[in-house]
This record gives sequence, C-alpha cells and structure tokens, in this order.
Amino acid sequence: PPVVITALGSPKPVIELVHGYGGLVIADVSTLTLAKKAVDAGADGLACVSAGAGGHTGFLSPFAFVSAVRAFTDGIVIVGGGIADGYGVAGAIAAGADLVYMGTRFIATRESLAADGYKQMVIEANVDDLLVSASITGTPASWLKPSLRRVGYDPERMPDKPERNYDSSLQGTKRWKDIWSAGQGVGAIHSVEPVSAVVESLAGEYDAALARAATLARSRA
Repeated sequence: PPVVITALGSPKPVIELVHGYGGLVIADVSTLTLAKKAVDAGADGLACVSAGAGGHTGFLSPFAFVSAVRAFTDGIVIVGGGIADGYGVAGAIAAGADLVYMGTRFIATRESLAADGYKQMVIEANVDDLLVSASITGTPASWLKPSLRRVGYDPERMPDKPERNYDSSLQGTKRWKDIWSAGQGVGAIHSVEPVSAVVESLAGEYDAALARAATLARSRA
C-alpha cells in the first residue's frame, strides 16, 4: 500500500519496510510526546487524534494540537476529532492541517457496512449520548451510551479499567461489533445517505466557509 497508518504503538516496526518500497508512514498520535517520538522515528506524517474523536480518542484541542506539532514538523499533518462538516474541514486546514480524519460522519451511509441498528443509533444521538471510558478496551474510547445500555452496562457505573485488549473476537460481548462508538460530530447526522451526498454536502460547506473567510478578510482590508 502506498500509505500505511500505524496506531497504538511506535511506527518504527514498519518504517524501514514501507520506506523500502517508496511508501509513506503516517502515525496516529494522541499526545505531543507521542507525536515527537513518531517524527524522531522517521514517520512521514502525523494523524493527530484529538478531543471529540470516536473510537480510541484523544484529549487535546485539535487547534492546539496542530499548532504544537507544526512547531517541530513540516511533514503531513492530519487532524481528527469532532469534524463532521465542511466548516470543520476548512477550520482544520486554516489551522495548519493538510488533511482531516472523518469517521463518524460516514457511519450512517448506504455504503457503510455498519449494522442498521448502529446507523439508526447514530442518527438519533447527540453529543450528550457519548461516554469516554477505558472500561471496554483498557484505553479511553468514545462510546454511545445507548449501545452500552443495550448490552448491560450502566454508563454511570462503568467497571474498572481492564488490561489493554483490543481484540474484538473474544467470547461474549464484542467490542466495536456489539458496543458501538461515535465521535462528537454525531449530532450532524440526520439520515442514511449515499456517500456521494455526504461528500457533496461537505464540499459545499467547505466552499461556503472559504467564501465567508474571504468576505471577512476583504471587509477588514
């Protein structure tokens, strides 16, 4: 693959191999310390997983995170966390990112392989329906509270954090398959749409954001 993304660990084990055939390595990072280690290891870019991200989430503001990593790298910078419309994309690019991660926005699409119940839960949810907890995998992740309740968890009384385990094939309740995750952009989703419609909306919102910025700039000139 031309681009390899590493997560939950150092990118070192794959860098030599991927660089050997001319590929790029992007390291998922959630802290400034991990970002610096990834750059020092030779990663070609960083995916800054910030506050508001679904799945295994971060805790830094995406704007602060991008600003901080730009102080020590001119490589590829991707930012993810709560970005669900074209306005958020424009804001991330203006802040110094090259690309954005956007996952939650595409769960409730026709092409998505997510279960129908998952799609409907995303449509009905808002940001207050999310819980960041390490009780499921041992690492903080953003979960849909109705999903936790559906399999017997009480979001107000989650169990102690277990040892880290990301395996979804364990017996019993399966992480990600039976317990569902979403990011803080979940409130922007109101129906199941084809991916093409989502992309068209994102593009229109992005253009509108750029036009607004240009108008503001002209008014201050």
